[in-house]
Amino acid sequence: MRIVAWLRRTPQGWRRFGVAVAASLTVDLLWTFLWFPSRVQDRILPWDQLPPSGVPVIVLGAGVLPDREPSRVLQGRLEQALRLQQAGKARWFLVSGDNRSLYYNEPLAMRRWLQRAGVPPAFIVSDYAGRRTYDSLKRAQAIFGVRRAVVVTSDFHLPRAVFIAQHLGLEVRGVAADTERNGFWARLSFWSREWAARHKALFDTWFPPDTLLGPREPTPDDWAPPLREGAGDAANAQKDS
Repeated sequence: MRIVAWLRRTPQGWRRFGVAVAASLTVDLLWTFLWFPSRVQDRILPWDQLPPSGVPVIVLGAGVLPDREPSRVLQGRLEQALRLQQAGKARWFLVSGDNRSLYYNEPLAMRRWLQRAGVPPAFIVSDYAGRRTYDSLKRAQAIFGVRRAVVVTSDFHLPRAVFIAQHLGLEVRGVAADTERNGFWARLSFWSREWAARHKALFDTWFPPDTLLGPREPTPDDWAPPLREGAGDAANAQKDS
């Protein structure tokens, strides 16, 4: 109330108030869309520049259509993940998303899409409790034993996912799925929601949310351990010698 009274009494009160609000908003936008992604930019690479590493690829979920097929956003993530597999850069897939009911199942939609694309079922592991980005990455670490991974998600989402992964102690590289084909208004909606989500991600690093955990789940690493990064080069060097 004192602020309102001051604004009414002061001729330039409203102008000063507007300048203060505009300055605060500008600082916040700079933090959200410049400083925040700059913290993880060195961990994000184009898919064709990603070196073979013998680690799993975590594909983060997105919307599923009423016919239970992946939405355009989710399909873009799956297509990018498939490129990695076809280039020999995916050890196995962890598809993590929301399975809030019998009629909504992101991991199942992702698994079916990858299998139709030719990925062997044994190399697809599903996490049905990845309701949030934080949950997906925390469970990848605690339930599926992931320590190093490639994270695949949409371009607007990737900096936040890598930021959370690093906070949890995961060693990750990120590969972005382009969302250009979704159109201007859809992309504006994505980035608007991401503005709020990045603030929430920072809050989660200070006050970790409760994540549904459970016993360790088996993965392909349990029966066929991945190669260390550079192991193939070392083996070739030994042969040459």
